Amino acid sequence: MTQQPSYFQTFCKISKAFGTTLSGEQLVEMIIASSMEAMLAKAACLFLADETKDVFVPVAQKGLSDNYLHAKPMQAKNIVSAILRGGYLHIKDATSDPRVEHHEEKKSEGIASILVVPVMVQDKAIGVLSLYTAQPRDFSAEEIEFLSALAEQGGMAIERARLLDRLRNNSQLFLELSSSINSTLDIKQILHILTAEICRALGMKGH
Repeated sequence: MTQQPSYFQTFCKISKAFGTTLSGEQLVEMIIASSMEAMLAKAACLFLADETKDVFVPVAQKGLSDNYLHAKPMQAKNIVSAILRGGYLHIKDATSDPRVEHHEEKKSEGIASILVVPVMVQDKAIGVLSLYTAQPRDFSAEEIEFLSALAEQGGMAIERARLLDRLRNNSQLFLELSSSINSTLDIKQILHILTAEICRALGMKGH
């Protein structure tokens, strides 16, 4: 029988890694792999919020075939509301539970049970972490607490990576502005440069 890893040791290991890993892609891969390893799961998938479209979309997965069909993004967002009310969502029989779609596809994929927890940052859900098992399974309070803590730690790391990206982009913007402004002494030209560069950086239309 496979020995289940220590949740404490696993959490310490990934917490240390989160403190040194800056790549968003590396972070999500680490969240997926750590959740599967610690909880002896078949697969896992991380959904993050796409605020421009107001939906949650899958951004990384492991253990699932490439043609596996996830829930529609809008329905995924509706499920998040239910998760936030209860703290987690447990689907013991993923092949028949009406709260999830694609029952036959889940059966073909070998998915029996699903555990979903929110990825929280400052009381806001920026995504969800879904864990899939090959055998029907009830999850203990300790398992749910561990996956929730892992998702929250991952959420903070992802937000930090996003913040660093914004800081780098802002620094580049200031450098470009300084270079452009130093090229002219005409106040109208300077104002035009400021307006154009800021609109470009923010994705806005200038006038």
